[in-house]
Amino acid sequence: MITVHVWHLLPFSTVIILAGLTAIPRDIPEAAAVDGAGFWRTLFGVTLPMLRPILNVAMLFGIVFTFTDMIVVYVMTAGGPYDSTQVLPSLAFFTGIQGSDLAAGAAISIFLVPLLVIVAFLMLRVAHRAEVT
Repeated sequence: MITVHVWHLLPFSTVIILAGLTAIPRDIPEAAAVDGAGFWRTLFGVTLPMLRPILNVAMLFGIVFTFTDMIVVYVMTAGGPYDSTQVLPSLAFFTGIQGSDLAAGAAISIFLVPLLVIVAFLMLRVAHRAEVT
């Protein structure tokens, strides 16, 4: 399941990171090379710190997409043996729609909202701190 999620999100994350790499001015890595920094020093001292906010946004999208994606679980295992591979969206679907208990399915779905809001708030706060410093 994890491999399929990574395969599913890898192209989107790659596009976000490539967009971030094109936003870095060429002058900064060239100045680091003139100052004598090698590839690894430039990568860890210049490129990754400048990409940190973009990496946080890509991670935020990945977390939100992973938490809200029930298709992989539904297609691969349909919840698995004894609900061992359930995620909250698929559990809400199986409880609310297939189990005919709409109230419980809605309660499970609504539980996702504050959880994702908290995760998004923390990730954006970390991204904002990385931009400021």
